[in-house]
Amino acid sequence: MFAADAGSERATNIEDYQNTCTEFIIDISRDYKDWVDRYQLGEQETARRKGVIENIVKTTNDWINRFGTTIKKVDIIMNDGVNKMAENTAGYPFGFEALVLGKSRYATHPVGDVRINVKAVPRPGRLVRIGNYQKDELLLLSASAQVGFSLSQESRKGADILDDYIIIDAKNCQRGDVLSLTVVVEEMQDDYVAESRGYSTLVLLT
Repeated sequence: MFAADAGSERATNIEDYQNTCTEFIIDISRDYKDWVDRYQLGEQETARRKGVIENIVKTTNDWINRFGTTIKKVDIIMNDGVNKMAENTAGYPFGFEALVLGKSRYATHPVGDVRINVKAVPRPGRLVRIGNYQKDELLLLSASAQVGFSLSQESRKGADILDDYIIIDAKNCQRGDVLSLTVVVEEMQDDYVAESRGYSTLVLLT
């Protein structure tokens, strides 16, 4: 997570801040591509992950310029893009996605309850469950207006297949607000966490 820094305070207008943040996204993407090279994944997988990072840069910066109408919205979109780059640099050793109205990673949704379908399939002999983003933080949820969330406690228990919903209460939002959710799924083996990965979703409320 990159919080708003002195750059946001020095910005004389939103266009200046948009430009600063889109340049930052481009710059930091080079670091993530360097990390992909360090993993020595093979030519095809290296090219695939770098291609995903390039698409994240393009889409994140497009959202910043189109929907980042306040500094807070720009920060949410920028931080979401950084999270996505980190997630795809690390890759996913097990099946994992989060869908909003059938869309992954970037979605639009009417103001109201936003249902995020979290799906995960572990490798043979393992289980999956929703884990904590941090020790005392279940999800990473950032929004340009007040939101809340709920999820089934069953999704916190290990299962052969995870197919559940996180419900974001965005009824206090307005059209044009944005929210970013990062959910962590843990792959379990013999009651221990073998792997954990995050999946970030950016939603524009319409």
